[in-house]
Amino acid sequence: MSEIFSSYWMVAVKLALALATAVVFLKMFNMNSQLKQLTPISVVLNFLLSAILSSFILDDAFSIMDFLVIMVIYGVLLAIVNWLSFNTAFGRRMFVGRPRVIVQNGEFRADVMRKMRLNVRDVAAALRAQDIHSLREIKFAQVEANGDLTVVKQGDENYSVILIDNGVIDTAALEKIGKTELWLMAQLHAKKIRDPENVFIAQYHHGKLEIIKKK
Repeated sequence: MSEIFSSYWMVAVKLALALATAVVFLKMFNMNSQLKQLTPISVVLNFLLSAILSSFILDDAFSIMDFLVIMVIYGVLLAIVNWLSFNTAFGRRMFVGRPRVIVQNGEFRADVMRKMRLNVRDVAAALRAQDIHSLREIKFAQVEANGDLTVVKQGDENYSVILIDNGVIDTAALEKIGKTELWLMAQLHAKKIRDPENVFIAQYHHGKLEIIKKK
């Protein structure tokens, strides 16, 4: 009887520790943010966390010390992934992805669609869902990192494009508005900003560049 009680007691302790760990990770790494895009890497990370926690609770051979060591390693790796995703262009492309323009000025970009393994029928269906029935109506359409399709119609200038995000220049966004990095750097220099690293966000809206510096 005492052995059964001890067994259930250990399960209860493990469950409490697993719940506490899950809360800590959700808060520390903002894994439950409603604004966070559901990207493939976030799905994998959440799956790994769930697998670790369930194994820890149900497997008698999985000791508390083993669990703590694994969670420290997992936390370090997750912190590295988050830092790279937030601070480097490479990390953002690798772990988050980037928007891809698939329709530009009423024409499909076949090269981009081939790389993304998209076919015309699927894109046309997604456009019809937004009540768009002709490519001539489209200024540009892009697939966001989370798979959503964003469409800007011809003549619609009331949209914004982020050109610099936390010091990282988005070359695809520059291409979208028909500008170059040289143009962007000239705009920064005109505002006495020598390095994009000093820019928190630069947004192109209504033909103007709005810049917020890092504090």
